[in-house]
Amino acid sequence: MTQIKRSMKTKLLSAAISISIMTVVMQPATAAIEIDESDFGPSYDTMMVDTVAGKPLQLIAAIAGTAAYVVSLPFSLIGGNADQAQQKLVVEPWNAMGRCLGCTVAEDNYYKSQATNDNTVRIVVDQPSEILINTNDYVVVRP
Repeated sequence: MTQIKRSMKTKLLSAAISISIMTVVMQPATAAIEIDESDFGPSYDTMMVDTVAGKPLQLIAAIAGTAAYVVSLPFSLIGGNADQAQQKLVVEPWNAMGRCLGCTVAEDNYYKSQATNDNTVRIVVDQPSEILINTNDYVVVRP
């Protein structure tokens, strides 16, 4: 009798898991999500958490990364990847410190892309391609 109960429980559990997986897999995919710009950006809560915990932890990570880079420099020079080590251990952590308070990476990139530069002319050619012409005669074409 217990063998039958155990077999039934196993079959019911398998069916429940299969239904759960099918429910997740069969969800319709959304191609694009429209962003409400009035709701876009950091909130009070994210700014407070970033002020109290995020930025101090980023500072510790940047200092620790710089120290790790100095310690690992002889080994990375031997291995020929000193530039990669510098990028990952020094440059990226210190650049993360410059992210706007409470912003995600995407929000920070959006705000920085909206900053005006009087020396740059932006021409949108064919969405999303654009041509950037700087007054110092450098032309950059982005696909």
